[in-house]
Amino acid sequence: MSKSDRAETQHNHRMSTVFSLLGKAHTLAILKEFVLDDDEPIRFGELEDELDISPNTLSRRLGELVEAGFLERTQYDEIPPRVEYEMTQMLNDLEPMFRELDEWMDRYCSD
Repeated sequence: MSKSDRAETQHNHRMSTVFSLLGKAHTLAILKEFVLDDDEPIRFGELEDELDISPNTLSRRLGELVEAGFLERTQYDEIPPRVEYEMTQMLNDLEPMFRELDEWMDRYCSD
């Protein structure tokens, strides 16, 4: 296998990994909340109120997005516990793609 073939294989694997995560149920809806809203941290309860996702699924997706580097999680030592999520620079760099997708959906996916 040539060096360029190996590089292409690695690139395809990385793309497949990202697409696999983004293709999971509710992942794009969660990311949209961060990208298309203000840049403020969002609490778990706010996401739960805004999105029609079970708490277990929401928790699992948020964990996956933190692990993948899209979100940063901050837990505060308070009672009751407070956890906030904030987008990272990696997700911020995808903002133009989300805005274009949002415009595309307005054009072609209207009710």
